[in-house]
Amino acid sequence: MFFYFYNLLMMVVMIIAAPVWIVMGIASQKRRHTLFKRLFMARIRHPHCSAAPFSSPIWIHALSVGEVLSAEPLVIALKKSIGAENLIFTASTRTGFETASQVIFPHVAAIRYFPHDTVFSVLRAFDVIRPKQVIVVETDIWPNFLMLLKHRHIPVCLVNARLSDRSFAGYKRISFLMKPLLSVFDTICAQTEKDRQRFLALGVLAEKLAVPGNLKFDQPAIGGSPQKQDQIREKCRIPKGGFVWVAGSTHPGEEVMLAQAFGLLQTRMREKQSDMNPENLFLVVVPRNPDRAREVANLFQSLKIPAATLMDRESRTRSEISVLVIDRIGLLRDVYAVCHGAFVGGSLVKAGGHNPLEPASAARPVLFGPYVDDFGWIYQELENAGGALCIRSVDTLAKSLEWFLNHPEKAGIMGNAGQAVFFRHQGAVQRTLDIIRPDGKKPE
Repeated sequence: MFFYFYNLLMMVVMIIAAPVWIVMGIASQKRRHTLFKRLFMARIRHPHCSAAPFSSPIWIHALSVGEVLSAEPLVIALKKSIGAENLIFTASTRTGFETASQVIFPHVAAIRYFPHDTVFSVLRAFDVIRPKQVIVVETDIWPNFLMLLKHRHIPVCLVNARLSDRSFAGYKRISFLMKPLLSVFDTICAQTEKDRQRFLALGVLAEKLAVPGNLKFDQPAIGGSPQKQDQIREKCRIPKGGFVWVAGSTHPGEEVMLAQAFGLLQTRMREKQSDMNPENLFLVVVPRNPDRAREVANLFQSLKIPAATLMDRESRTRSEISVLVIDRIGLLRDVYAVCHGAFVGGSLVKAGGHNPLEPASAARPVLFGPYVDDFGWIYQELENAGGALCIRSVDTLAKSLEWFLNHPEKAGIMGNAGQAVFFRHQGAVQRTLDIIRPDGKKPE
């Protein structure tokens, strides 16, 4: 009954909203890029025979950037196990698709946008991919998609699954809807025991649940030779020498706090006549949405802090700046490799936080704000080990940066502690594969 009511409601909403939807789809570059590709999935042809369609691959889906990066080690392992030609990958957002095109594409046969949750679009995707098994990474639960998988008897697994405080509270309010949807999954591989207990509370059967760990710990550690790091500095226009700090995956509202803290730190260094020239401080900001790069650079400039986007640095004579704003996808890992420490964004505003394991894997000390509900367990592990520090204000951010400047040895110890946490929790990919069995068969 819910299935029919859902589609009836969706049809009514689509008819009423159609004029606005069409105008927004045409006017917005972001929506224009994804709208029709999600409505009508393009055909996929076998790379060895242009006339032959694929036959029964495994379909792996990740919502956006964070989920795509989580999926990377799993996709690589599946490629080694069953071959890239048997893997199709989808993402829902434009930034997720662009990230997948960089990090996932070498390991799969094709990448497509995930279909809109209309019966037509989902059935079209099934007709294009014809999967023998579906693997959903972390989250992206859609009624038509799941119910049509069930109707076609296609096994589907939810891996690296997590339920934040916010998600769990929301799902509990609509548990009468979530229970039948979650029951479609043949297996749910939770990140932690706490997540498993929450799925149990939502009505998932215990025999469908497992806790193989967090796939994010199995991503490649960030590092590289001195020569490789010099290449990264040149590519990203980051000066060699001085103190380089990276603010990764920042959100609106955070950059102004970063700018205030950066200016405050420079002022303190001048007042104390620090041994380090305040002009040698260098901040690299990587907004979560790269389309905001120009806006972020202008914000720093409005506070009299010289800033430029990477495009500016590439196309103009190199003027002296203190802040570089990255304006494209795929460079955050590179800049983490050449910094002295990192602030991980989405944590000073109520955005749930972002993954701190990339800088931790590079043995960089991590600062973060109090709003890390989406990655709470990881941050707690890093903080308990002494590899990360929670900051709550502009003043504490500036003081923390000053402490790292004055105590490089202790900052190094802090970075090594975070890296130890990263290595200690590896192995989730193989444990997940042992549970879900990429041939679609249930474990014995």
